[in-house]
Amino acid sequence: MNYRNKIKKFFVILIIIITAFSIFFGFTSCKKNKTSNSSNTSITQSTLTEQQTTTKTVNEDFYKSSSTEFADYSFISPKGWTLTEENNGERILLKSISPSMAESIIVSVEKMEQIKDIKDESEVPIKYLSDLKNIKDKKDLPEEDIIISDIQSKIYGYEYTLLLGDKQKAIDLLSYIKNDGYLYVIKYMGTGSNIVSETVISDFKKFLKTFSLNSQDESAKKAQKPDSVNILILGDDSAFDRPGGRVNGRTDIIIIFHLNLNTGEGTIVTIPRDTWVNIPGHGEGKINGAHAIGGNELTIKTTEELSNLKIDNYIITDFDGFKPLIDFLGGVTVEVKEDLSDSFSGCYLNAGVHHLNGEQALALCRNRHRNGEPGQQGGAYAREREAAKVILALYSQQTTFEKFIKIPAFINFLLNYVWTDFTFKDVIKFLPSFGRINTGKVKITTIPSWPEMVGNASAVVYDKEATKELFEEIKTQ
Repeated sequence: MNYRNKIKKFFVILIIIITAFSIFFGFTSCKKNKTSNSSNTSITQSTLTEQQTTTKTVNEDFYKSSSTEFADYSFISPKGWTLTEENNGERILLKSISPSMAESIIVSVEKMEQIKDIKDESEVPIKYLSDLKNIKDKKDLPEEDIIISDIQSKIYGYEYTLLLGDKQKAIDLLSYIKNDGYLYVIKYMGTGSNIVSETVISDFKKFLKTFSLNSQDESAKKAQKPDSVNILILGDDSAFDRPGGRVNGRTDIIIIFHLNLNTGEGTIVTIPRDTWVNIPGHGEGKINGAHAIGGNELTIKTTEELSNLKIDNYIITDFDGFKPLIDFLGGVTVEVKEDLSDSFSGCYLNAGVHHLNGEQALALCRNRHRNGEPGQQGGAYAREREAAKVILALYSQQTTFEKFIKIPAFINFLLNYVWTDFTFKDVIKFLPSFGRINTGKVKITTIPSWPEMVGNASAVVYDKEATKELFEEIKTQ
């Protein structure tokens, strides 16, 4: 009996121990599960917090280029400024225009080995600040040190009086950095009645500090595409010893220069001076008479009615202005495709490529006693085509890197020889495309026309339907 009791007692104790162990380990396991669940909750909350922390707010003014040629750059655009982009950031124009102020910032990426004007980047400020002595009321601004994308640089600049428009005070600033064989040029141009150099420099510094070559973010700023423009170019037959003048002389040369600033394509259309057209408010007559009757304004109205194009701006020069303009620009190189010998204009040239001074270029553009290039009309048609070639050659020669960085000086010099309705606001439209228009993509043509007597007048008449088609095609270019 004692033995049996001992066995029962042993099993009872064993059951109690097993139950106790089960309860203990079950409790511990529950505790571990609770701890584990608690830990998972904590990790989830931590991850959410981390995600919320690392999620960046997209800045709508953040821009980044997307080139495959050079290291992409980024910046924060000034609030409210528009952005025009060319070639995925090869040139950027930022601009802000208000009734009292017009400002722009241009970013241009230049491949060093393709810049003919300078040997290395150290020459940039030398070129930028040279030949400025003739700019009216110029005042040099102190150089400012600046770090752009971890690269030491400087800000150069000056105040001056812009001869365009209302001849207001203007400020020009320039900075640049070099990276991997490319020059990143950042230029500010501004004018207005309330412009202050200290404020402009401070704002320009803030912009430069956002400029980076290292950003990994995507661009958020929406870019616009450049517009097309139509420029009326007039050659007045006046001079110091001839009647008329830029106000009411007759226009021997009438050219519409259409440029697509986005594609770089363009068309130069010559309009024969004797073209018989309607002159608004004055009946029919030769188109060159519009300027003699009503100056630039009536000439523009007459040309717009003929072409159905909106003329954005005009440029006019005369004999007195043309010769020194060509000389000032260092002459002009053109190809002449026939032997010329004309005592009336004084043009004596053999077929071939010639670098002409002002007097020679004027003689060439006035020479109408000629056969014309192969496949082209002769006489006055050939003269007008030659004038168009000279203008295109000048454009090609002068839109260089040096002219780009010193645009104010270039414009103020040109205004000594030409007269125009261009304002600063008009000029900055061209800045992204300055030097980038491929003259090989600009064709020269004329309206479909032929000489014919109209009453007692020796005139030029034109095919109205074909002329309409020509200008409609230009509109879509």
